[in-house]
Amino acid sequence: MTPNDIILAVRMAPEIKDMDAAHYSDYDILQALNEVAAYLYNTLAEQTSSLLDKRVELQKVEDDGEGFALPEDFLQIMSAYNGDARVMEPQTKDGELTEHSYRIVGAKLYTKSKAVTLVYKPFFVDFTADDLEKDMDLPPFFKTLIKKAVILILQGSGQQDPAVLQLVADGVAKIVGNMAFSRIPDAHSWAEVV
Repeated sequence: MTPNDIILAVRMAPEIKDMDAAHYSDYDILQALNEVAAYLYNTLAEQTSSLLDKRVELQKVEDDGEGFALPEDFLQIMSAYNGDARVMEPQTKDGELTEHSYRIVGAKLYTKSKAVTLVYKPFFVDFTADDLEKDMDLPPFFKTLIKKAVILILQGSGQQDPAVLQLVADGVAKIVGNMAFSRIPDAHSWAEVV
């Protein structure tokens, strides 16, 4: 799923019917899409879902012996692993760093470890006209929800609409909630256990 896929779906929607871009430019739809995607990322970050979690090997900051640069889209750390693939523990600002602990200050992660693998939640970085054919990090099953929310924004004259926020929150809760429950095995009835 690419931003262009969403733009085309919005243009073809019965509520919009704007294949010739007479009412909405690609820019208008892209801005609405950016707003919806930002809502989605924020809502997913608040959930326990790992749908958008990223894993990356951090790079050393050359002028700082213990510092590793955090990714540009870093929002929240989920876990960090040292070079031996052992889980690292967060350290307070007064605590001593070891190869098994870390501290985040600004845009850097500090540790005595020689290598760090980070699992983190990203924040949404706006799509530009150059990104129209790039695959989105959001799974394709969000397409209908995104399309509906973009249409609501376009029909609301671009103003932030509580209905859009509610649509996104409800849609994420339903999709992510169903995914979480799908991993829980069915409980056996009393008759099956005996």
